[in-house]
Order: sequence, then C-alpha cells, then structure tokens
Amino acid sequence: MRLSERENGLARHVADAESVLRDTRLGGPTVPVLVRALRALSAAGEPERAVPWCTALRDESVRRGIAGWAAVFGTVHAELLLRQGDVRNAEQAAVKAMGCLPEGSGDAFALAPVAALVLARTGLGRHTAAGRLLDRPVPPELLDSARGLAYLRARGRHSLATGRFHAALGDFTEAGRVARTRSADRPSVLPWRSDAALALVRIGEPVRAEQLARQQLAGPEGHLPWVRGLALRAWAASVEPRRRTGLLEQAAEALGRSGDRLELARALADLAASLREQGVSGRAGALTRRAWGLAQSCGAEALCEEIAPGLAGRSRPAAPTPGDGHGPGLLTPGARARSLLSTSEQRVAALAAHGYTNREIAGRLFVTISTVEQHLTRVYRKLDISRRQELPVDLRMS
Repeated sequence: MRLSERENGLARHVADAESVLRDTRLGGPTVPVLVRALRALSAAGEPERAVPWCTALRDESVRRGIAGWAAVFGTVHAELLLRQGDVRNAEQAAVKAMGCLPEGSGDAFALAPVAALVLARTGLGRHTAAGRLLDRPVPPELLDSARGLAYLRARGRHSLATGRFHAALGDFTEAGRVARTRSADRPSVLPWRSDAALALVRIGEPVRAEQLARQQLAGPEGHLPWVRGLALRAWAASVEPRRRTGLLEQAAEALGRSGDRLELARALADLAASLREQGVSGRAGALTRRAWGLAQSCGAEALCEEIAPGLAGRSRPAAPTPGDGHGPGLLTPGARARSLLSTSEQRVAALAAHGYTNREIAGRLFVTISTVEQHLTRVYRKLDISRRQELPVDLRMS
C-alpha cells in the first residue's frame, strides 16, 4: 500500500470517528459506541483530537450524576493522556476515574482505571505506589479476557521498570496470547511485541527480541508512527552498537510524529547514549538535553534522573557545559538560533524542539500545516541541520 493510500485511510478513520462523536448523543446504549470512537482517534495517531471530546463526555456524565459513565470516560481520558506521554496529568485523570467507580462495581469494571493509574505512576517513577495497586489479587478469568489486556500490560511495564524482567516477559506474552485468541491483536492499542522485546534484551535473548520487533514492524499496523517508533527502539536495543544508531534515528523520527513525548524522550536518550559511545559528544549532549526537557515536561522525574543524574526536579535542563562543545563565551545553541531566526521561525522551532508534531504546532499557532513545514525548512537551512531532532532544546518562543 502506498503512503498516500495509508494516509488517506487514516484520514477516513479520523473523519468517521469524529462524525460519530459529533452526531451521537450520550446515553446508556451509546457509551460503548462513543468509547470506540475515542479510541479509534487515538489508534489513528490523533489522541490530542480525542481529548476535548472525552472531557466533554466525562463532564456531561458528572453533571447528570451517572458515576459509571464518568468512570468510563475518565479512564479513557487517562489513556489518551498516556498515549501522549503526559503521565503527570494521566495520573490525575486516572485517580478521578477511580473515584467515580460506583460502589460495589466488580473487579472487571475497575481493571481499566487501575491499569491506567499503574502506567501513569510507573512513568512518574512512583514504583511503590504503583506496586500497591497491583497487590490486590485479580481472578485469572479476568486476566484471560479483553478487560485484562490493559492490566497485563500495565503490570508488565511496572515489572520491567523495577527489574523483574522475567515477570514482565510473562505478562507481555500472556497479553499477546489473549489478544490473538480474541482477535484483538492490534499494536496501536497493545504493543506487546515491542514490550516483550525490551524484556528479552534485559534477560539476554537479543535474537528473540529482534524477531518480535521485526514482527511488529511487518504487521498490519507497523506503518503507524507510534507502533513503528516503539518497534524500532526495541529492535535497536537488541543489536550491536554499530547498527543501533540508525535504528534509533528512525525511532526518534517516528515517535516525533506520533505525539508521544515520553517515548520520544526515551528514544532520544538512547540515541544520545549510542552517539556518546561513538565519540560524537557534541550532538549527544544536545540530544540529552532535549530528552531531559521532554521527560521533565511529561512529569517523568525518574526518567529525568536516568538521563541526567542529579538534575531531576529542576525547572529546565542545565545550561551547556564545555564538555558539550560550548566553551566559555560561546553562544548556547538556543541563543545562536535566536540570533538567526525570525520571530515566527523561533515559535515553530521551539515547539518542534519539544516534540510537538506539525499538526499540533499549526493548531497552537493558528497557522496551516504547510506554513509550519515552510518555516521548518527555513529553520533547518539557517541552522545547518537536517532534522528536528537536532533543534536546540533550549530554544524558547519569543
């Protein structure tokens, strides 16, 4: 399938989902229909377009006093924020969703908001709090169901983050088994192969890890930026250093288009480490600062600490040091860029440097996507760079 055909297909999915959201009144029978439309927008790579619809539906549910609906849409809201990497606000949304759960609601109904909250707290580095949520036993029959998929992935991600790699692998492969059994094997919703590949790398099985990552790329949704970026990053972790950098470049490019700033931060941090191993310290330093800024903007303090130990909690990345290739008296990359770019170009470049997609930049600045692309072309030429990953992270909007 040609790229334009894929793009047209995604555009149709987005238009169909928004048509459902626009034309469907909220009611008992329509709640599942509206939820499917919200998740369809997210799966099509447009979670930011789903958020306003979701918050409106949640607020209407609250006004009407229907706690169950509020819990459902609150959970989806948390999932949409997680898909954008915004773990700080996702945690708040998931807590609110759990607070809306009707008294006496069954374990199955509660699995989804618990999963969202575990993922959010794991992303925040609040591992003890996430672990407490997982302490309550879950009946096996619930895990062997469609409702259990998100829970299995969340538990696996928590295990992966806390060094229990075999447990993580078990949850990811079980999620994959259940998804295949129920004809729900969609990596745009459940990227279990990429997750499992990361666990396999950590237990010393890189060949199996590479196989799973390649399978995800070759699958029916392997062209989607989020799915592609996750798979490429997992693949990169499984190969020798000389092959790693190119894969991580591709992963960062795809994740930059996906809208997931936290996963982009992880890919950029990996890329910086790979370049540093090769002695490319200048670019590695710039990428490290950009990864740190993205992680900090998402609220992922634990990742900030991994990227630059000792800096977590600061309001912005540290200023460049001589070891980054910027000696005393020289302009920082951001200051140099401001001296070369017009005000409009600075605004576009600053947003692009912090992980916003061209569509998101156009929406924020009230311009067309074409205008954004033209500005970026001029920015690249003036700064003598070739991709958005090289934009200085300390560039601020005028």
